[in-house]
Amino acid sequence: MNEGLIVALITFGFIMFLGIPLSFSMILSTLIYLLTNGFSLFIVPHKIFTGIDTFTLMAIPFFMLAGELMVISGAAERILEFSNVLVGRYRGGLAYVNILASMLFGGCSGSALADVAGLGRLEISMMEKGGYTRSFSTALTITSSVQGPIIPPSIIMVLIGAATNTSVGALLLGGAIPGVLVGLAQSLVVFLNRKKFPRSPVELPLRKKVIVLLSALPFLAMPVIILGGIISGVFTPTEASAIAVLYGFILIFVYRKGKVNLSELGGLFKRVGITTATILMLSGGSNLFGWMLANEKLPQTLANFLLSFTGDKYVFLIIMNIFLLLWGMFMDALPAILILAPIFFPIAKQMGVDSIHFGVVMGFNLAIGLITPPYGAAIFTGVVVSGLPMEKLVKEMVPFILASIGILILVTYFPEVVLYIPSLFGLLD
Repeated sequence: MNEGLIVALITFGFIMFLGIPLSFSMILSTLIYLLTNGFSLFIVPHKIFTGIDTFTLMAIPFFMLAGELMVISGAAERILEFSNVLVGRYRGGLAYVNILASMLFGGCSGSALADVAGLGRLEISMMEKGGYTRSFSTALTITSSVQGPIIPPSIIMVLIGAATNTSVGALLLGGAIPGVLVGLAQSLVVFLNRKKFPRSPVELPLRKKVIVLLSALPFLAMPVIILGGIISGVFTPTEASAIAVLYGFILIFVYRKGKVNLSELGGLFKRVGITTATILMLSGGSNLFGWMLANEKLPQTLANFLLSFTGDKYVFLIIMNIFLLLWGMFMDALPAILILAPIFFPIAKQMGVDSIHFGVVMGFNLAIGLITPPYGAAIFTGVVVSGLPMEKLVKEMVPFILASIGILILVTYFPEVVLYIPSLFGLLD
């Protein structure tokens, strides 16, 4: 291995450990590689620009903005009420409501953090009033949010598609069944422990139920519009994200009668803008970093090692699951995708693993990383929302995390779970 590459990788690990943002860590370490090997520094702006010059990446800020608009339009309250009408009457009903609401809200936001931040306070308050402990309510709110990055429209799947030139539409649809299965598995955990949960509130009268159901329908229509448009070919995933933003503004105009605080809207755009800039910096930096690794044939070396170790794709998938689950515990999903996807996708193809299947498995693994300690971003969001320390939440989260990992194993070894819907609409190669 080239000495310059070794120095660059050591530098990357060291400065990342110091807390320097990941995008700058990748750029600085690659600069060291270029200087020690006599390459032109013009490679730096070229690779950074080509890393962000991707039409698909535009979908990410639009989907994030759509999710934020859904929050301020009142979607969270109406989705919670809708979920309560469907499953709230059973013992442990409010726990089911929490899980179902996360599933439905995930179909609007595509993000675990938006789920915890947007629904969190409402869910925790609702469950506490219903007799649940604050720690359990918060733990369930955090773990049920894992559905958001898996169920379409998923920001994680969009980024995987952009990073690997894989069909975003197929990846989005591929996450639909696994995302629903996660919700069902977590509901099973609640069902098996239902005796220790309080009885649900008195059932609503029929007239009230009808009003709740009708008022929620416009908000539940967003994922239908997005996926319907993509499947029918009316618009691309990127165009669908822009349609989602337009629809979000329409909901605000209708349900809030256009009365939106300008500072609230300004804060919304600021948050989305900062996150978008971060993702673009990561995308540019990872493209430069990836060029360095590719120039030294590191992906091929890793592929040859894995092929010499095992030629069985299922053993390879076991290794990937363990590696990605551990990696996700220490790094956020978005930078992990930009670093790892270009390395592992070609290896998976050599192993005979379908690219859509592998993309969903990778996204699923890294989504679970958002709810696992010590650095799960959804956990920290839940800590802020609830005011509880992490150590009070982890024990309550374990059964739901294990249920999610159980579905991950199912999805890994039964590709049909992922591929059925994309194949139904002719989106597979």
